Amino acid sequence: MQFGRGKPSAGAFYDSDFTTIDEVLAVGLLNGLQGKNDCRVAIVTMSRPNLAVCGYIDMVERYYRGSAGNFAQVPPIGMRTTGQPGETSAAFTVPFASKKRVNPVKTVIDTGDPNTLFRNYLQAQYDQNGFFILAGPATNLAAALEFRGMKELIAAKMKYLVAALPERNIKADVAAAKKVLAEWPTPVYVVGEDIGTAIEFPGASIDKEFAANSPENPFSDAYKAYKPMPYNAPSWAMAATLYAGRPKEGYFKASEPGTITVRDDGKLGFTASAQGRHQMLSVDPAQKDKVLQAYIDLTSAKPVFPQRFRPPVADDKKADDKKSDVKKIIEEKPQ
Repeated sequence: MQFGRGKPSAGAFYDSDFTTIDEVLAVGLLNGLQGKNDCRVAIVTMSRPNLAVCGYIDMVERYYRGSAGNFAQVPPIGMRTTGQPGETSAAFTVPFASKKRVNPVKTVIDTGDPNTLFRNYLQAQYDQNGFFILAGPATNLAAALEFRGMKELIAAKMKYLVAALPERNIKADVAAAKKVLAEWPTPVYVVGEDIGTAIEFPGASIDKEFAANSPENPFSDAYKAYKPMPYNAPSWAMAATLYAGRPKEGYFKASEPGTITVRDDGKLGFTASAQGRHQMLSVDPAQKDKVLQAYIDLTSAKPVFPQRFRPPVADDKKADDKKSDVKKIIEEKPQ
């Protein structure tokens, strides 16, 4: 059951394997979008069985949703329990040691089943009032399509899927990527290889906007532990999340409709078609500074705890993001 006066903002479903810092920062960006009432964070799911990583993401969600006394219950992170756990970057362990935080995930019991979470939270959405973000391999989403009644539920409740599909995500599970692009029952927007490398998240903002806006933000320690500073991070997941939450802002160019396919070598193919349900997103050079501004402002913003009653979605969104000196940060590139 959803509470609110009028139709709430769209529910966001975020899925990733959380192997890159970009995929982690995108969770913060998503919560920043929620703070602006551009969406509601429904669930976050993970496509590999790694309790340490899951624990960090759970802690991030609790940071944004408030204490246990807050009205909004923190749903468990949906974690796949089959497959390989993969590497555990120091980005997921250092934040607990440096801030004396407690990892809330001890066993699989502290996580959720992705398919069950998908079904339950999809059923709770108004029709055509949600979207999926795929930020990692398509493993979980491909499995969901095999779940009885899931395709019909997705078609009824979801507006679109935005998928970050650089080659690393595709090659991690080629069969799953093929299945999702072939069978997903809503429009699909794909962030390809070029966006992530052409627009990098500026690492200099970690010690500027992040430290100034919210010292307890859980991403600063993770970012610094992920790789030796200074460095900028490719932004495939952040681009997908930003487009999903604000598709009408013109941050990226969208191709004509068509059909996107995955070749065996992990590369994407595109065939234009008026009846196609897929579109490729690409960089708009004129919007680069605007995109970076949004990355920084939304990800470094203080939490806006979910309320029992949220205002209805405005027809015309007002630009109220504060202005920061993005150009200066861009110029301070790592040597």
